[in-house]
Amino acid sequence: MRAGQPLSSSAAIPSRPHAPLPTSNSAAVPPNPPVAIPLGAQPNLDPDLAKKIADAKKLVESMAAKKRAAQAPMVNPYLSGGTITQLPRTLAAANNVDASSGGRGGLAVAAHPLLMDLGKASTTTETNRKDRYKPMAPKFSSVKANASLPSSSSSSRPSNTGPLASTSSTSIPDSIVNTRFFDPSLAYRPAGTMGRGHARETLKFNQKGKYVKMGEAQRAEARMEDLKRRILESAKAAGIEGEMEDKAKLVKRPPPPDIEWWDAPFLPSKTYESFSPQFLSDASTSPSSTLITHYVQHPIQIPAPQDKIKVEAKPLFLTKKEMKKMRKQRRMAELKDRQDRIKMGLLPPDPPKVKLSNMMRVLTQKAVLDPTKIENKVRREMVARERTHLKANAERKLSPEERRAKIEAQALADEQKGIGAICFKIRYLTHPSHRFKVKKNAVDDHLTGVVVHNPKFCLVVVEGGHKGLKHYKQLMLNRIDWTEDARPREVPEGIDDPKDFNSSGLPKAGTTTFAPEDAPTSLADNYCTLIWEGQHRERLFRDMRHANCPAENNVKDVLGKKLEGLWDVAKIEVKEEE
Repeated sequence: MRAGQPLSSSAAIPSRPHAPLPTSNSAAVPPNPPVAIPLGAQPNLDPDLAKKIADAKKLVESMAAKKRAAQAPMVNPYLSGGTITQLPRTLAAANNVDASSGGRGGLAVAAHPLLMDLGKASTTTETNRKDRYKPMAPKFSSVKANASLPSSSSSSRPSNTGPLASTSSTSIPDSIVNTRFFDPSLAYRPAGTMGRGHARETLKFNQKGKYVKMGEAQRAEARMEDLKRRILESAKAAGIEGEMEDKAKLVKRPPPPDIEWWDAPFLPSKTYESFSPQFLSDASTSPSSTLITHYVQHPIQIPAPQDKIKVEAKPLFLTKKEMKKMRKQRRMAELKDRQDRIKMGLLPPDPPKVKLSNMMRVLTQKAVLDPTKIENKVRREMVARERTHLKANAERKLSPEERRAKIEAQALADEQKGIGAICFKIRYLTHPSHRFKVKKNAVDDHLTGVVVHNPKFCLVVVEGGHKGLKHYKQLMLNRIDWTEDARPREVPEGIDDPKDFNSSGLPKAGTTTFAPEDAPTSLADNYCTLIWEGQHRERLFRDMRHANCPAENNVKDVLGKKLEGLWDVAKIEVKEEE
């Protein structure tokens, strides 16, 4: 056939011998491209149409070449095993193409073999996608028996020959299997798995409260185990561990009886099947029968557990007016009862209460016969009644020791409710009466604390019960007149009062720390303000005392670490006033 001659419809493409397809274990060799066979020119074919047919064939061949290049596996030396898949069918397989696959157009040209596989799923692509996830082979020598074997889609062996059959179609050599380094579990990869062989799982959402319930169940189980452990420990300490274990095994509820004891008298044969209404009617009509009577049995009542617990009623708190009214009514009831007893003759009548004013009216004839004697007698009775009254009052009156103990008990009860503390700032504390009232009232109210004297101002800190603090607060803020001037003391000029200084020449506690030239001439601008009020856990001072502190360091030493901040608070208020 000459070159350029068109191919007739009946002409056949000569087949060309080709090499057999390589196996999966052979090296990857690119397939031979199909050879374009020149066709002879047909006499009845238009040259333009023949040119278009030739261009179309070239386009088909170029597309087939691109597809083969895309499907050809890339040989990677780092992969654990190179994979060579089946080559696509070439033009040499055109002899096996069915005649029904011919074109339906006017040319009656058969479709190209490459176009026959475009609609079919390619197993080569799937194999390449699986191979991309295989681990890289090490570049150093290793045990090949433990390496993952390459898979092949061209194997036709059954998959039920063992765990290794699902991963490789090529059997493992016996020389490798018989070695002591071979591990069959490392080569097992079930279908649909990846990585270390774990099956892929879908995304699952947990129900709300799932782990909360699991945690509660675990905590309940832990509490039960702890309870059992403590019971066993206590039993072991008491020496009854063995007995408890034996009794725990023997604890079993007895079965119910065949006949209840309250039903037995009404059953003739001691069985529930023998019950008959005739037996009950005979028992009720018979006079000698005691089963059914007209009497009603009342069981003994068992007192309830709460009835055994007696709660004492709290006393009713009355006002002063209500207390006076109750006392008056009680005394009237007692007097009426005494009068009734006297009327009945159970008690002797009281002697008449004779006074000088009613003497002539009560003692009519006797007062007339001897008035002087009766008057002296009446005066003696009046003195006796007065002495009896005073004696009864003295007996009811508390002694000084008892009164002091009562006051201390009241103060202690008030202190047990909580210890409070208050702090005052006084501009000038030079008045002797003011110094006396500040300390004396604190002692009377069972308060302890300190009075700090400083040239700038004075600080008073007291602590104690709430009742005493309430009285002392009212005294300091409302009752004492801090602007009252003191009377001038008559002291000779140049001679200081020796009572205001100690043996070291320092001013005594409670005296003024002002120099004569710095002493205030008037107390018109004097004041007393509340700086702080709070609670203390315990008393910080043993008694009430005065402390002279010319410097601020001395003030903080006297107050201590817990109260030294009060001095800073007082100084801030001084700055605000200035």
